[in-house]
Amino acid sequence: MQNVFKLNDFIEILKIADTEIDKNKQYLSNLDSVIGDGDHGITISTAFSKINNEISSRNFDSIPDLFKFVGNLFITSIGGTTGPIFGYIFIGMASSLIENKKDEVSLSEFYNMLSAALQKVTSIGKANPGDKTLVDTLNAAVSSLKESVEKNMELSEGIKAMAVEAQKGAESTKDMVATKGRARYLGERSLGYQDAGATSVFIILNAFNIYLQNSQ
Repeated sequence: MQNVFKLNDFIEILKIADTEIDKNKQYLSNLDSVIGDGDHGITISTAFSKINNEISSRNFDSIPDLFKFVGNLFITSIGGTTGPIFGYIFIGMASSLIENKKDEVSLSEFYNMLSAALQKVTSIGKANPGDKTLVDTLNAAVSSLKESVEKNMELSEGIKAMAVEAQKGAESTKDMVATKGRARYLGERSLGYQDAGATSVFIILNAFNIYLQNSQ
């Protein structure tokens, strides 16, 4: 049973994320149309398509090299705040590995990666859990990984549990009042609507789970 992620695993996972985001781009844009600009799905899908075209024609020396490249491509490919926020998720993930140029990652190291991403995004975006943003998904995923590491779970078990909690994190935004981004102007009217960014982060994180389940 696979118990580490290697560089090529992450490349394949990014391809799955591209496919899953593309399948859900209209759904994501529909969510965004209620409390945002209505273009989130198309924007994220276009970025992932570009990312996968770029990484398929390049060689990477290590996992942090890959994630830094992906993060910077998000920043340069998407305007507004979406590009930097999503970019810093990947740059944050790379930052926890940068010193030793890792070429494989255990569950505990993946927890460190996502935890670093959460810290990076909260410091850049100034959003906290409960603000009805993608932070709610990331925070749920990080909390789940922490618990799985403490229980010494296998990689596939820990990632599956992470995906379940990430989905709950995204869905929990329905019950929140937006305090960040354009949606904050709606105030109480933002209640009952799921955040598009939180949902797209769940779809991306679930790609890790899909990959491992298909590999068994």
